Amino acid sequence: MVNSKNARKQRVKLILQASNIRNPSSFSLTKSSPFAVVTKLAARSTSDEPSIIGQTEPILNSSHPQWTKYFTLDYDFGKELFLDISVYDYVSKKLLGSAKIEVGRVLGKRHNQSSQRMKPSGTLFAQILPFTIPISEKIVNFSLNSGLRPKVNAYFEVHKRDFFETVALWTAIYRSKCLYVKGTIQWENCSIPLYDVATNRLAESSSDTEIYECPVRILLWEHKKTKRHKVIGSIETTIAGLMDACQNGTILWLQESSGREYIKVQNIHISEREDVLDCQPQDSSEPISPTLQIRKTRAEYSSLMPKPTFIDYITGGCELDLSVAIDFTASNGNPMIPGTPHYIDSNSLNEYEKAIIAIGSIVTKYDTDQKSYVWGFGAKYEGITRHAFQLGDHSQVSGVKGILTAYRQTFARGLCMSSPVVMTDVIRIAAKRAWAKLEKAQEEGKQSYSILLILTHGCVSDIEATKNVLKEVANSPLSIVLVGIGDNDFSAMKFLDDFQNKEGGRDICNFVKFSASQDRVALAKDTLREVPFQLSSYFISRNIMPLAPSDQVVHAVSVEEDASSTCSDVVHTFDSFGEPHLEDQETAYVDRDY
Repeated sequence: MVNSKNARKQRVKLILQASNIRNPSSFSLTKSSPFAVVTKLAARSTSDEPSIIGQTEPILNSSHPQWTKYFTLDYDFGKELFLDISVYDYVSKKLLGSAKIEVGRVLGKRHNQSSQRMKPSGTLFAQILPFTIPISEKIVNFSLNSGLRPKVNAYFEVHKRDFFETVALWTAIYRSKCLYVKGTIQWENCSIPLYDVATNRLAESSSDTEIYECPVRILLWEHKKTKRHKVIGSIETTIAGLMDACQNGTILWLQESSGREYIKVQNIHISEREDVLDCQPQDSSEPISPTLQIRKTRAEYSSLMPKPTFIDYITGGCELDLSVAIDFTASNGNPMIPGTPHYIDSNSLNEYEKAIIAIGSIVTKYDTDQKSYVWGFGAKYEGITRHAFQLGDHSQVSGVKGILTAYRQTFARGLCMSSPVVMTDVIRIAAKRAWAKLEKAQEEGKQSYSILLILTHGCVSDIEATKNVLKEVANSPLSIVLVGIGDNDFSAMKFLDDFQNKEGGRDICNFVKFSASQDRVALAKDTLREVPFQLSSYFISRNIMPLAPSDQVVHAVSVEEDASSTCSDVVHTFDSFGEPHLEDQETAYVDRDY
């Protein structure tokens, strides 16, 4: 079993953009200079406290900011992580718009991108991608001068390139200030963490010299106040190439230009990393409303690609398919009597319903069609005990609400609780469905992985038969999570851990006892903690790499119009150094009750 807490957490990076940001004043003719403050919200039912993660650079005179500063987060698959994104004007510090996002919800969307209306105005675009642990703590410092045609406002960007199986993606990692050009222009010193330059195919043990050979692109832009900014030209090189150009005094002529524009490296050196925060306004890049644009080129897959993670597979579009199996054996007691596990109360939830909500609300975020199979076991129909029968009117139901509805309808169908507790049938069916789902996905150029949630009030009646079926389905694209409901003694279920540890083979099963006092955050975290490792290890053992993001430009990201559930009341104050602080900490909590 995977017991390491660090094995469950994975680091991701949050990239932000916005559009249709209003002016700070209705009487102002100038646009705002927006920057975003990111705050981690806390659940009231936990010991966590809200905290400010950081702020982006301000973008001067822009209603469509595309911030280059990103934020790294530790994401735990089984735990919801809510963030408040508040956008302020750099000069007046007036709130321009805010929204609340949940990291898992963004990860589960197509291309890991989410967009939603902000309150009171504007649209927020958020993208969450895997973050590679820094392999160097050094900083590359360099300064440029450029020969450009006079009388233009210009700035430059530095882009890195990440490689996937069939494509390579360019990503902006630095943007300079905008300067007025009279002829030759001297830019201020540019400082970039060396690990920002490194491609995702470099291993953690790679040397700095290898990073110097990673491709970079420098683009020069002409800033236009009323129109889209225009690319003046670009060069593709490496840090090593910039070093050579500096040493030899080589002029780097811009591609895609008139032929007279150039870049010259004045100086370049590598230093140890220093924590420097530059909060001076930077000029806006090309507006992207309402499109998130990614420049892409073809590239060969590299054998140096580090071992993929759960987030890499989710980013590549791997979907999680949830099935639920529920125990209807007689050990549950009479469902008509209050206090028994299956008692349905219109004013409160029983433990079966709580477990469905806690776990289903996490897993279904990663499934675009939101369809689930729901089965029961241990009940008698027409005098025959069934160990796998359909709940509800349809073979599949939609979302968590559909699972709950199918469950609640069961007792109106003449069901008679019976025994013994046999899970082998639902496990075999789930494994068969998981194979079918994966094969269909692969035919369509996609990936799929399945999770079977078993809710039981009793221990299995035949341990050896259960062991055998788990061995039988161990090579399926499937994880099984069992939740013990009620106050029973579940010590007999310890065999699930013991036999897999002793006999080896793939670990696909995790058992958690649900306590009546346990909140949904803790239950989901404990139950799903091993799924990320089980998924990634399954695909890696079969040499199935994550799919690359789509090689098409992502157009017209769908905007969530209903802002009622995504609004945030968090308000910040700013000290004399421009650092944000929470005005009222109580506004930075979220309620995560059942």
